[in-house]
This record gives sequence, C-alpha cells and structure tokens, in this order.
Amino acid sequence: MSKLRWSELEAAIPLADLPAFHRAFLALHRPELEAQALPLRRVQQYVTQTLHTLAKQGLARPVEGDFELEAEALPEPYRSRFSG
Repeated sequence: MSKLRWSELEAAIPLADLPAFHRAFLALHRPELEAQALPLRRVQQYVTQTLHTLAKQGLARPVEGDFELEAEALPEPYRSRFSG
C-alpha cells in the first residue's frame, strides 16, 4: 500500500467535511478522547499530537513539515477513498 501525505488528504476533503475526518481519525487512534464531544480547536490539537505519536510508533513518517502514513492508518470510509 502506498504512503499518503497528510496535507494532500486534507486538501482532497471538502472543508466542511474536515472536522468529521479529523474526529474519525481520532476515534480510530485515540478513542479515549471521545472526539465527537470535543471543540474543533481541541480536535485539531489532538490530530497533530496523534500524528507525532504515530511517527514515534513507526506508523507515520515526518516529511518536510508534513506526515506520510499508510492508508491503513486512516479511518473508513476514507481509507478506501485514498488507497487507490
């Protein structure tokens, strides 16, 4: 499976749908946060923290101020949408 750039994923998702994508990402990797109930600002902070954590775990890789990650690190239905 190919690696995906986080910034490219975000750019491909309509702006109005980004909060749902970020919350689904957090629900997959940090369900204890209960992201559906968090304010958007907190969601954005936790997404950044989570990307750094995934990089430390070898599930993502920092690249030029961005992150690359495997499609399997994405929540469904986004995974199938971007895995080609």
